[in-house]
Amino acid sequence: MRNNLVSVAAGVFIIVFATVGCATGAVGAEGLDATDAPAPVHAPADCEGLPCDAVYVDALHGDDAAAGTRDAPKRSIQWGIAVAALQGKVVFVRAGDYHGAVIMESGVDVYGGFDVSWQRGGDATARTLLIGASPAVLFEDLALPTLLDGISVRSLNATAPGASSIGIAISSAQARLRDVNVIAGRGADGRAGAAGAQGTAGGMGGKGKPGCEHSGSPVCGFCLQPTGGLGGASSCGRKGGVGGWPAVGSSSGGSGGNGLVATVGGVGGAYSGNGGSGRHGAAGADGVGGIAGAAIGTFSAWQYVPARGGNGGQGNPGHGGGGGGGGGGGDYLCDSFGSSGGGGGGGGCAGTGGVGGGGGGGSFGIVISEAEVWMDRVSIAAHDGGKGGNGGVAGTGGAGGQGGAGGVYGGSSSQDDAGMGGAGGRGGNGGRGGHGGGGGGGPSVALACLANALLTPHQLVLAAGSGGVGGDAYLGAAAGQSGFVGQSWQCPSF
Repeated sequence: MRNNLVSVAAGVFIIVFATVGCATGAVGAEGLDATDAPAPVHAPADCEGLPCDAVYVDALHGDDAAAGTRDAPKRSIQWGIAVAALQGKVVFVRAGDYHGAVIMESGVDVYGGFDVSWQRGGDATARTLLIGASPAVLFEDLALPTLLDGISVRSLNATAPGASSIGIAISSAQARLRDVNVIAGRGADGRAGAAGAQGTAGGMGGKGKPGCEHSGSPVCGFCLQPTGGLGGASSCGRKGGVGGWPAVGSSSGGSGGNGLVATVGGVGGAYSGNGGSGRHGAAGADGVGGIAGAAIGTFSAWQYVPARGGNGGQGNPGHGGGGGGGGGGGDYLCDSFGSSGGGGGGGGCAGTGGVGGGGGGGSFGIVISEAEVWMDRVSIAAHDGGKGGNGGVAGTGGAGGQGGAGGVYGGSSSQDDAGMGGAGGRGGNGGRGGHGGGGGGGPSVALACLANALLTPHQLVLAAGSGGVGGDAYLGAAAGQSGFVGQSWQCPSF
């Protein structure tokens, strides 16, 4: 085995020449000489070593409505393949630029590089270039060995957020590549994560009621016991405590209700004393920040799934405020109720977490999955991966509701010396959600070998670009990792 490392393009690319066949996956393979390529389905006849029976394609002079003969060629490679599959032929493609992705058919070999006289090798400038969206060429579910020979392949830059650009994808197929140059386009940047939603605010506690005279004496007034202020509402179950009810005569007022969860209400006032204020609710804790998007994502068959950042966690709601204590009763001249306590404010609800940034799309020259691939005189170059999307900012927590005021003094002629009600406590603010993690940058890989890839290379040239920068993230969340860069991924070391 011989390895030659050559730096080009100011150190951006590293090129590897491999002269011995290697295998990946669980299945082994012996190295083959270039002359040991499996025989094509259409055995070569006496036509300069190529099959004689072909469908002809010419981008400049062809017409897809034509018969596909030498004198009446098709215009597109895909139409040539379709007719060749029906007629049991191969495809000959003239030099020129051909636009549009191509799907290979089982056993239909495609030969490029023919000059204006339909000869190969006589004109060094006779190049057949196929330019298409990702993947520019697809070998998929092909039971018979299928050859691509003498063609350059270029996939377009990806445009949809997080999309990848793949030159050639090979899945569940027997692919043969000879004199093929592959250049993948750039991966697209990942989508920024959406912001989290703000939590709803807690409701304000109800006000307490004024005290009043309440006695059985004919010279004194009579009234119903003042009710405590209602606790502030909370859409996330953190309602404030109810204000305490007041006492009458020489008695102590009732304590304010506790807020949900675990916020103590104010104590009731002693005889003719004022009720205590309810305690303020504690603020909710912030959510956990999202994790970083990885340097490389996953694959579903040959399709790349970008490495997105983790979503931020939801914050915790604030506690409801405690209700104010009820005022103590009075008995000067006439018995009277004290003022009732104000209700506690409702707890603010939590903000939701920011969404993790989308992973950047990758740039892959060739992706091989569940396939057997033979290569001879093949060069593969990847472009740059896309930038990871920034993590979404978290939603802020909702404000806690204000506590209700204690009941006002009912007047000397009515309330006499009875106590005042205490104010309700303020509800706690809801916690902020966690910020989303940054998406991972897109990888740049010339040759990716997935599950059960059997690879036999000869004179193989690999070149990688730059990995995409990981997406940014706000405090507490992790920025995405830069995209993986490699001449190959999960392939043997040539």
